[in-house]
Amino acid sequence: MRSYKVGIIGAGMRAMFFINDILKRSELEVTAISDISQHSLDQLCSRYDMKWDIYLDYRDLLRREDIEAVFILSPDYVHEEQALAAFESGKHVFLEKPIATSFEGGKRVIEARDKSGKILMIGFVLRYNKAYKRMKELIDSGVIGDLKTGWVLHSVGAGSDWYFHDWHGTVSNTGGLLLQKGSHDLDIINWIVSSRIKKVAAFGSRDFFGGDKPNDLECQNCEDRNTCSEAIIDRNISWKRVDGTQTEVLYNQWRNKCAYRKEIDVLDNHQVVLEYENGVKASYMECHYSPEDNREYIFIGTKGKLKLDDASDLMTIQLRNSMYDRKEKITYDNLQSSDGHGGGDQYILEEFIQALDSGKQPSCGGEAGLEAIQAGLIAHESIRDNQIKNIV
Repeated sequence: MRSYKVGIIGAGMRAMFFINDILKRSELEVTAISDISQHSLDQLCSRYDMKWDIYLDYRDLLRREDIEAVFILSPDYVHEEQALAAFESGKHVFLEKPIATSFEGGKRVIEARDKSGKILMIGFVLRYNKAYKRMKELIDSGVIGDLKTGWVLHSVGAGSDWYFHDWHGTVSNTGGLLLQKGSHDLDIINWIVSSRIKKVAAFGSRDFFGGDKPNDLECQNCEDRNTCSEAIIDRNISWKRVDGTQTEVLYNQWRNKCAYRKEIDVLDNHQVVLEYENGVKASYMECHYSPEDNREYIFIGTKGKLKLDDASDLMTIQLRNSMYDRKEKITYDNLQSSDGHGGGDQYILEEFIQALDSGKQPSCGGEAGLEAIQAGLIAHESIRDNQIKNIV
């Protein structure tokens, strides 16, 4: 069995949990990790009881000739820089979404991939979640007829926890939350529709987060901590390592800045309408102060409607046989697992390994990453300019 020595760039929260799935694969041998924080490096090694080689500068890791592939799990604003450097050093790349924070940056990553001849996979794990895979299979089967329209609501009840207490809160770091958060869903819509977007109309606002609090204010030191609805609560998360032992980590250590600080300029409410070249129309709504955490997908074709309720792990299909005969319902449930991203983490690794073995680019590669951020970036332009945007 072919084994690949890999490096991890970024030792934060994503690495802390994703590395557990990586360690389960005998084809992948973690050799070194890199992060600008010595604490994060030491913590990752200690939680897994490993003596990986550690580097404060990712370029030192990339100089290792024995490392064949890297997992870039760092913040969005360094994705492009680190991916370009990885390809220049001759490494295969698993790159967390988004591919970059600008369209030109995403194109540069793909150009570097092509020049290097190496593999690029974008971390769109929802594609590998069984519920989403089944949704794609059913729509492609024609069970709801020819796809014509779709509607997606992403309710982010814990929005402040994930996106407003840390570096995600500024456009300069993310390119906007339609790239950081929305790229998952925009990729799924693109994947389902199987066409290119030709027109975008979007509306958005910052209704809830941001404000006049100091940028250096942390929840632990705030006098309003006991009454603030968005205050971070100190708690540990426990999980089972590959060797079967339990370990834990302080969950909120990476994000504890005030969600009402001055520097926050990302939007917390987005509504996007997309028209595709094949005629399909779809809308995407992302709200970061909803009372629930859920993704709800609806797709309608000439014969019926498919609905996926992510939080309930439930998918239903209703068929319209005639104007008054529309009662037939097909139900699928319990498709997701309790593993990372509903089981998506383990399956995306499977395809990455297959791509390394075959030398062929994965289905979820650079082009998918570029199309997803293009949708998000143009939506942000539409919001800013209050105009419908055509994609040439």
